[in-house]
Amino acid sequence: MDTSHIASLAHAPFLLARRIASARSLRLVSSAATALLASYPKSGRTWLRFILAQYFLASRAYPPITTQSMFTFAPNFDLDPVRGIPAFVRRSEEASFPLIPSTHLRFKPTLPGRLPIIFLIRDPRAVLISDYHHVTRHKMSFQGSVDDFLMDENRGLPHYIKYMNSWANGLERHDHHIIYYEDLLLQTEAEVEKMLNFLDEPVNTQALRYAVENSSFEKLKALELAQGIPGHEYDRSDSDALRIRKGQSDSFRQELTIEQQKFIEDSCTSQLNPRMLAKLDRYGFSDPPSSSTVKSIGISQSVAPEKQVHDPVTKRRLPSLGVQLLSEAMVIIGLAAMLIAPTILAIEVGEWFFRREWDGHSLEDGLALFGIDRVGPVETPTEQILDVFLALPLTIALFMNGLLIFLAAVHFGDWGLQGVRLKKKLAVEQSKRRQRSHAKNPPSDLKPAGMVSPSR
Repeated sequence: MDTSHIASLAHAPFLLARRIASARSLRLVSSAATALLASYPKSGRTWLRFILAQYFLASRAYPPITTQSMFTFAPNFDLDPVRGIPAFVRRSEEASFPLIPSTHLRFKPTLPGRLPIIFLIRDPRAVLISDYHHVTRHKMSFQGSVDDFLMDENRGLPHYIKYMNSWANGLERHDHHIIYYEDLLLQTEAEVEKMLNFLDEPVNTQALRYAVENSSFEKLKALELAQGIPGHEYDRSDSDALRIRKGQSDSFRQELTIEQQKFIEDSCTSQLNPRMLAKLDRYGFSDPPSSSTVKSIGISQSVAPEKQVHDPVTKRRLPSLGVQLLSEAMVIIGLAAMLIAPTILAIEVGEWFFRREWDGHSLEDGLALFGIDRVGPVETPTEQILDVFLALPLTIALFMNGLLIFLAAVHFGDWGLQGVRLKKKLAVEQSKRRQRSHAKNPPSDLKPAGMVSPSR
């Protein structure tokens, strides 16, 4: 008998509980973050967060980082001990650094409402061909042609459109700043300065220049060739397998056929949310489809004009409190249902086993709570057995409903001990950073330790 399926079913509740606990802790920890850096894969995220980490280190007189140590200052948006937020927490005791985790995940309504978003956008044609090289040469997770990749639901153009559409409305719920990869290539210092202003971070011009110069594609590629990326095993001698591949904005024109480029353009024009399509207008895509086309592909026409959310803290405080109070009430209801269900069944089984009634009639027994029991004299053994069989499915249903309510409450509420500890630690560091920002800024000519003057 194959017991693998039985074993997987037995482990399912534990895996579900672990996943819920992890998501809960991550949500709790993210509430103490300065901002969240979000982008679709291969949009330039590694380069941007390397620049940010270099800047924050240089402005605080710390030596430069490498591709190995980058995650301790610019972690992923997860709880991985090496590349996630816990890696940042270990270093946050040394100095006050803004926590700006990075993610490729789609938008989730469970993100803290006050969390600002830095959203990185790149030409989808360049993104998709770069991602094709990434999954075929770096991760080795896809086999097929470029056409096969573009049509793939899990990695290709359909996946890209779902991702961008999730953030089209999600960005409107948060204060956000959009940065374009192509602008970052042309005027790196200016774009990073805009981002620092969005984060209310003081701008140290000398540290910024140093960070940009030490984050060039040549230096990043040399670091990757020498050290690799933590958690990734790949052939670094293959230039198309590297994370830092070319650093160009329009190399897709030589790698994609005209038909493939047109397919991407038409698909984005017809299937992207109008809000997101407007953000891609600079890439020369067509205007949004007509109302008949929109209706045929199922895109909602009732889209409000785009606007920035200027005070997400005030707007989201009451809904967050309401969710927490509702979660606490659901925990109580769920626990009560799970406790009552076996009690009712025990009463019925007890009556049958001991062959007696409570107070001489059945109105007072547990099954009467369901409104299906009968008022009358002492029941016969047959009637008692019938009560047990009637109580069994009802009590199971009551218990399962209670369990589902309890799990839902645990998921939507903030209860994780690990998250509480991380949030407390991060809150202390965030308080120190705010106090520092109110203090007088150091002179701009103060040179960070270990900084090499740029050659002119």
